[in-house]
Amino acid sequence: MEWQPNQYSRAQLEARRLAAAEWLQQGTHTHREIAEYFGVSVVTVTTWNARLKKKGTLQATVAPGPSARLTSVQHEHLRTLLREGAKHHGFRDETWTTRRVVELIGRHFDVWYHHDHVRKVLRQLGFTPQMPDGRAAERNELRIASWKEQVVPELEKKVAEGATLVYLDEVGFAMKGVRKRTWSTRGVTPLVTLPANWEKLSTIGAITTEGQFFQNTKKGSIRSGDVIRFFQHLLRHMEGEVVVVLDNAGIHRAKAVQAFVAVHERLSLEYLPPYAPELNPIELVWAYIKRNVLGNFCARSIEDLKEKLAGAWQRVRYVDLPRKLIQTNLCRNQ
Repeated sequence: MEWQPNQYSRAQLEARRLAAAEWLQQGTHTHREIAEYFGVSVVTVTTWNARLKKKGTLQATVAPGPSARLTSVQHEHLRTLLREGAKHHGFRDETWTTRRVVELIGRHFDVWYHHDHVRKVLRQLGFTPQMPDGRAAERNELRIASWKEQVVPELEKKVAEGATLVYLDEVGFAMKGVRKRTWSTRGVTPLVTLPANWEKLSTIGAITTEGQFFQNTKKGSIRSGDVIRFFQHLLRHMEGEVVVVLDNAGIHRAKAVQAFVAVHERLSLEYLPPYAPELNPIELVWAYIKRNVLGNFCARSIEDLKEKLAGAWQRVRYVDLPRKLIQTNLCRNQ
């Protein structure tokens, strides 16, 4: 007998049986010869021979298993019910848990699963556990939809006529760093040392439809005077009409800011609807910096943090992030 592995895969076992079936059908070899060649006992060959005579094949059969308790039509109905949202079905929030889905299925189909099995049902329907996006409860969805429908086309028209569209926002970067996922040995939680210092740097920044990125970073908070100086900086680097899209922060609506805009004819402001940060693509620049540059970074001083951010601004320009975000934002709002 030739050397044989200690363990065969299911496919190898299947191939061995089918090969032995050919020898049995030929009838030119004894059971002992077949057993020695294929590395099995004579009893196994005898069993194969009896099965071959009875069924005509040694091909494996797959047990069908228990029948599904929900029909395909009911599965489609369940998918529709889930997409209607948890609150629509009387739950207090929009969270779908396995226990809530158990109750939903029981109510509508009088079928009661164990909550662990519901995970399998949900995956069959194309659902996966995910971290939801946050949305402010104070949002006015009708106002946001109206802004997209009425203001966005006007902005696109101005860009087509030669104006530069600028998305502006402020962000704070605290020395108390940001943790992000990292690889580690299974069962060993990685440790990241981060300062407990809440001292911070504030940045006012902007990206343009031309793919430019501007920023000014300082200690402390951004005030209306900083906004005016940033507008002056933008006007020095841009020609023609400049339209700045920004949120409703108090420093953006300050009297001094409004007075500055009033005396600069080529500068105008377009305010976003309240609680709609997803309409401002520069928010994704801040998220990129915090996740990909400052994640797990331990700043020993405010100067360390400022130096790290200086490299981050170069990285944003190098990967051409502003242009990519502007293009994505325009397509999303159409």
